[in-house]
Amino acid sequence: MGGSEQIDARIQATATAAVGHTPPPGPAERPLRVEVVTDLTDLESLVEPWTALLHRSPLATAYAAPAFVLTWYRHFERPGGVHVVTVWAGDELVGLAPFARTRLGTGPLSATLLVSAGTEHGDYGEPLLGPEPARTARAIADHLATLVRRRTVVNVRRLREDGAMLAALEATEELARSPMGRRATAAVVRFDRWDDPEAALRKLGRKHGVPRRMRRLAEAHGEVVYVPDDADLDAALDTMRDMLGRRWGPDDGPPLFRGAGREAFTRESLRALAADGMARVATLRAGDRPVAVSTMLELADRQVSDNAAFDPDLAAFGPGQAEMHHMLVHSHRSGATEVDLRAGDFPYKRRWANAEHHTRSVALSAPGRRGGLDRRVRRALMSLRARRLAALTATPQGPFGTERRRWLLTIAALLGIASGAAEPVIAETVAGAVAAGAPALGDALAA
Repeated sequence: MGGSEQIDARIQATATAAVGHTPPPGPAERPLRVEVVTDLTDLESLVEPWTALLHRSPLATAYAAPAFVLTWYRHFERPGGVHVVTVWAGDELVGLAPFARTRLGTGPLSATLLVSAGTEHGDYGEPLLGPEPARTARAIADHLATLVRRRTVVNVRRLREDGAMLAALEATEELARSPMGRRATAAVVRFDRWDDPEAALRKLGRKHGVPRRMRRLAEAHGEVVYVPDDADLDAALDTMRDMLGRRWGPDDGPPLFRGAGREAFTRESLRALAADGMARVATLRAGDRPVAVSTMLELADRQVSDNAAFDPDLAAFGPGQAEMHHMLVHSHRSGATEVDLRAGDFPYKRRWANAEHHTRSVALSAPGRRGGLDRRVRRALMSLRARRLAALTATPQGPFGTERRRWLLTIAALLGIASGAAEPVIAETVAGAVAAGAPALGDALAA
């Protein structure tokens, strides 16, 4: 496997039986090893075991699926930006944590930033931890602890507070942890918390005036019908883009279609997830007129209400509340146990939710003075990364692997950055100046 690194996990259980006989180790007794995948082709070869792991991992969502992560890498990362931590028990894949890598310079004084892959465009960064999440999370935490000793800072984003990964990071003494941003709270509907979910949804619908408003809408525009899986995904997304643009304008609201690069990713990732049975686009119609469009992500009996839009000209009929009601009724009837309404302080979500998920993000670095220096360089690396993502959001990049720009790295070497000759604080200053004055050069420095 290209670019792999193996590290034994700290706990290796052994089993012994009668004298003279040692049975083969069971799943929990096999030693774990970590391999880092840095080549996209190698990662694509893991799709089958990766998908199996996705379905065996607690707290997993479609944001961790191959269809989402691989599409994200192709749209927003460069060849040197793939860094996927995989955990193995023998030949079995038991853990996977994808990161995006940004590096400043080369040699012993180079600095590296890892960021949970896809989390700028998805809601969760929880890695896949398989049937033994605590043990696998410790193996990943141990690996990250070795990286921070090599001038690396890791931004681990949007981890569930009730998940094993955050607990493992907090228990690892070799990691210094700095909080990033605020604690995020997602509104969640848990159907198993209601004695009679159908009755509860009917009651909520009446409370928010959905039946009355839908009768008025039908009188004005024709029969109201909810289509949970629109057969023409791209046409439905065209309608969604139009609704968002008319409601929010070009610079506000959900950024799904804001920029050609972001729109291309939105469409391709949803198509890929839909092909794997993990996404669908739903529409609410009145006669021949679209009223609302929503995107749903699904994994087993857990669903995520990814995004929604409604026709602002029909706002008097409460289309947002109507879409929510129809969506939840369909989700319950299709066998879902929960629908995650995602993070965001939107009162309309709270009107339907009966549970919450909490996530936190942390920056990991080496303890002590060395880690302090690395955290200072981290700001320059984050600036370079943000600039690159903004450019790719506006304009899609070419085929993965075609943007090496080696001549820019040569210029960077003359500045004393790519050669690793500059001290970290100097590198930070120069990198910030270069990124501000020469975007193309800043892009190359983040290779």
